[in-house]
Amino acid sequence: MATRKNETPEHLRLADMSSREGAAAPITDRVNVEPAILNGMTASEAKLIGLAAFVLSLLLASLLVAATGFLQCLLVTLFLPLVILWFASKYLAKIKRNRPDGYYGQAMHLWMSRRGLTSCRYLQHDGYWSLGRTLPFGLTSPFKVTSNEPPLSSPLSHSPSNLTADPS
Repeated sequence: MATRKNETPEHLRLADMSSREGAAAPITDRVNVEPAILNGMTASEAKLIGLAAFVLSLLLASLLVAATGFLQCLLVTLFLPLVILWFASKYLAKIKRNRPDGYYGQAMHLWMSRRGLTSCRYLQHDGYWSLGRTLPFGLTSPFKVTSNEPPLSSPLSHSPSNLTADPS
């Protein structure tokens, strides 16, 4: 039986009914990822950047109070971290674009470990791997060819010495 053009197929109609009943399928590609809260920035990133911005703004405000004598300059500590957090979230969104989840965190960790600021959690070996033990036998050939012995000729080679007639 053929369906008309403006008739909805059965599988789509059933999917629409199940979503209306609250049985929508979960989005499973974000299950193991921390959710974004501000322009793609996660909560842990916002905490870290917010803490650094607060310390920086407190330092700036204390310098302003020392220079001017106005205690109202301490209000910089309230508003500057919010501004820094907003622009840092925009910058992180640009860095994260078209990268897998956690990419820049791993890149920062590798950068710090190369400079000796932290120990590396990843394998960074460039070269040959060894077993870490010696074998009870050697892997060299037991047959030794010295330079004064003539090389063995192959029976398949077509050299003139192999083409001589057999005297017997």
